[in-house]
Amino acid sequence: MTAFEPTLQARAAAGRAAVLADIARRRTLFAAALDARALLHLADLLDIAALSLYEEEPTGLDGICDSARLALADAETTAIDAPGTGFPTGFGQYVTHAVDHRPLTTPARPAPDGWSLADEDAQLAAALDALHGHLGAAATETVALALLEAAFALHAKRADLAQLACR
Repeated sequence: MTAFEPTLQARAAAGRAAVLADIARRRTLFAAALDARALLHLADLLDIAALSLYEEEPTGLDGICDSARLALADAETTAIDAPGTGFPTGFGQYVTHAVDHRPLTTPARPAPDGWSLADEDAQLAAALDALHGHLGAAATETVALALLEAAFALHAKRADLAQLACR
């Protein structure tokens, strides 16, 4: 067996996955039963991704191992199926960004006709875009993790607005 030593980027991605797992676990304290179950499942999948990134050799050109890629895909599907978790579509990009440095995107929220909270959502989206720029330029991973926490607080606010609009 060959000893694998993860790159700094893989360690950073693993740290980001662990932070997102912690965010999911903290949100269970205030979530409805079904959303809490989904959040715990998200946390487990993110833990798998973190461990995989730290312990497995990358299999693709993007530097992500298959186990992490599959766990992130399953986590994203779980979030789509349970929008009450507040996790946005495509949130796995926050983990993989540490490795592939692709630009972060802010998911669009479908706004129903006459949505009176559209302006507030636009402001939150603009704040997310600004955080994405700072995350991409973070000088240290500690700063990146703090920015990640802030980004997910904004995602949660956007999810709350979307639920208000559907009432």
